[in-house]
Amino acid sequence: MLFSKYEDFLSFLQNKKILITTHDLVDIDGFVSCFILKFFLYETFNYSTSIFFSELSRITRNFMKRFLVKFPDFNFEYETKVDLSEYEVCLIVDTNDITQINLNCSKSSKLEIPYILIDHHHFNKEKLRKGNLSSLNLINDNISSSTEIILELMESQNRDLTTPHRYLIAAAILIDSGFFNYGNNETIRKMNKLLNEEVNFQELLHLLQNDIDISERIAKIKGLQRVELTRKRDYLIGVSRVSSYGASVASMLIKNGFDVGIVYSKEKDKNIINSRAKKSLCLKTGLHLGKILEDLSDYAMGSGGGHDGAASITFNADLKKILPKFIEKIKDYL
Repeated sequence: MLFSKYEDFLSFLQNKKILITTHDLVDIDGFVSCFILKFFLYETFNYSTSIFFSELSRITRNFMKRFLVKFPDFNFEYETKVDLSEYEVCLIVDTNDITQINLNCSKSSKLEIPYILIDHHHFNKEKLRKGNLSSLNLINDNISSSTEIILELMESQNRDLTTPHRYLIAAAILIDSGFFNYGNNETIRKMNKLLNEEVNFQELLHLLQNDIDISERIAKIKGLQRVELTRKRDYLIGVSRVSSYGASVASMLIKNGFDVGIVYSKEKDKNIINSRAKKSLCLKTGLHLGKILEDLSDYAMGSGGGHDGAASITFNADLKKILPKFIEKIKDYL
């Protein structure tokens, strides 16, 4: 990203009260991005910042607990309620759609202050919403994690990293790249810069260990039991249904031989589709699940997007109309 872009971004934030947040059910990349960004803005420029999270995912909570065992003095302070009138700008990381954030505001749930997006997912400029300072958005969908954008921002200011922050950034890159399965040469180069004598790769893997509880194991078993096979030439698409852990089940389908894994579920009054595809398939055919689901968002009355090999959509339209359309659009690439 151009150095001038970072300069404009930092210049705008000067002397402003800043709220940093991310999507609901915060994953490790969103979690780490927020704390790394807060550390950088405060330590480098003394900018006034606060972090707000609506709810952490189970995996993120487990990671935080393990991290605090290794670094007990690290401060993971964040707000669970927010009064937007106290802030002048909101930095939203790891999402390009404000409908994916859940502001537990004291007065209004709407984002009523200007906001800037910092994200690594495919982005459609035509879907920008009121209040977005689009010229300052930091968006790069050619990298595997939002944390990498923050890292590049810090590098543009020659900012050094502490050992705990190196662990945090390395963990986010590793988890969001699917342990390099969805990364590229640049992902590995960045990881190489982070690892040193004080940052041990095996300890990093230990921090990211995630014991699968019985409910997730049951979901995976049911996902396999219910899977329906669709074939297009020599490519196999697996479609299944579970009530939870859809992303995990979709990834499992890929590991069990499918080229594309699609898992749908219904939660309260909304439908959810999680999808995964082999990276080799995406590179060979040009398939981009994120673009397909983003294009379907308006028709499905929902919000969707993601990467070429990993994407999801949450919507209100009839599942029987959206799911077949999604599958047909995938087949068009095969």
